[in-house]
Amino acid sequence: MALKYRKDEGLAVLALSGHEDLQRLVRVLTHDESDGEKRRTQQLLDDPSYRAAAEQGDLRPAWKAIAAELQAYGGDSIANAWRSLTQDHTGVAYREIVIDICGHLKLGVKPSTDIKELEDQLLVALISGEKARFQPDHLGRIMEEVADGAGLKESLQGNVDLDDLLERVAVDAKASYLAALAAPAIASTTLPFLGRLTLPSVLAVVAPRMGAALMPGLNIAAATSALMLLTSPAYRVTLPAVLEVIRIRRRVLLSPMDAREVA
Repeated sequence: MALKYRKDEGLAVLALSGHEDLQRLVRVLTHDESDGEKRRTQQLLDDPSYRAAAEQGDLRPAWKAIAAELQAYGGDSIANAWRSLTQDHTGVAYREIVIDICGHLKLGVKPSTDIKELEDQLLVALISGEKARFQPDHLGRIMEEVADGAGLKESLQGNVDLDDLLERVAVDAKASYLAALAAPAIASTTLPFLGRLTLPSVLAVVAPRMGAALMPGLNIAAATSALMLLTSPAYRVTLPAVLEVIRIRRRVLLSPMDAREVA
């Protein structure tokens, strides 16, 4: 079954993204980071448009094929095949994937027609859901250091008040980008595979502090966080892939503000 992209406002931002960001997303979609092996269900690496773009060293012309792979992961394989035959596309819309992840993780998000608002709610829920696992004020300090490393320190206006910062995510493009950078690292205390998604520049700042920031005696393996509900292999692809799309969207939104200077 060939990949067939469906028109999707949520993923149109990939047309504005750069080669390196698309390369990171492709890695999430096509390889299991636990062992580096190709995912058995992936189709992207054999897609003609992707292969042509990869040979040229620029994945931007293949953004629709990359988007179609993500859409396919969001749908049931049988339903995807039926859609391919009857509707000229394979997977489901990006919005459905985001809503499905939020529901599976039992994250309380409000319905929204604006995809960025929906993504912002996911970021806030991921970060807020981990607050109880960190010592007081340490999570705010981690966010502050991530902001400093990403060149966004001035947007924090002094010391970080985590709750205030999370409230600003919906209205402040830099706060939203900061949340997109920090969320995978913070959530990786429960879901270690998200640590591999974290940008190297962010991981270098966060990793040395993460152990000291956690509550003493906390047993990560026995944690009862809602994030532990993420057991399906499909969600282990769609969650990090969505977090990559979220980060890409915020880079694009920051481009008028000279996003080239942020991590």
